[in-house]
Amino acid sequence: MSLSFGVYLVEQRIVSPEQFCGLVKIQQESTRSLASLSIKHNILTIKQVSRLQDIAKVRRISFLDIGIEEKLLDRDDCNRLARLQEQTGTSIRVLAVDCGLLTQRQCEVLYNHFLRHGSRPVSMSKRPATARPAPKQKQETGATPKRTVPAPKPKFRKSPLISTPENARR
Repeated sequence: MSLSFGVYLVEQRIVSPEQFCGLVKIQQESTRSLASLSIKHNILTIKQVSRLQDIAKVRRISFLDIGIEEKLLDRDDCNRLARLQEQTGTSIRVLAVDCGLLTQRQCEVLYNHFLRHGSRPVSMSKRPATARPAPKQKQETGATPKRTVPAPKPKFRKSPLISTPENARR
C-alpha cells in the first residue's frame, strides 16, 4: 500500500519521480533483513542463517529460496517473514513528512483522498469544470478591467532531505 501511495503522489505531481526514488531508497535502508527477522522471531537459528547466507552468496539465489531448498523454511515461514519485513520499514507517508516534502496535514488529506478515490486527480470543485464564456462587462473609458488572481499553489520542497552518514557527523 505504501508504494502505491508514493506512485499516487508522483501521478498527482506532488513529488517528482526522483524524490519518490529517494524515498524508496530510504525506505529500503530502514527495512530489516530477512535473516535478522528469522532469528528474532525464532524461525531459524544463527547457525542456520549463516549457512543460508553463505549459500545465497555463492549461488546468487534469494535467502528464502535457499531456505526452502534446504528444507529449513516452508511457504508459510516465507510469507510470515515477508509480512514482518514489510512492517519493519518506514512508510512512504512518514518519510514524505520527515523529508519535508509534505506537512503532516497535507499528508493526511492526500492519503485520505488516495484511500477514497485511488488515482483519480485531486479536484478543487465537486462538479466538473465546463468551459463558459466570461460575462461581458461594460468598460468605462479609461478604466482597466479587473483581473482575477489565481489560487495559490501548495508549497512543497523540491527535493527530499536525505540524511547520509556524512551529513549526520556535521
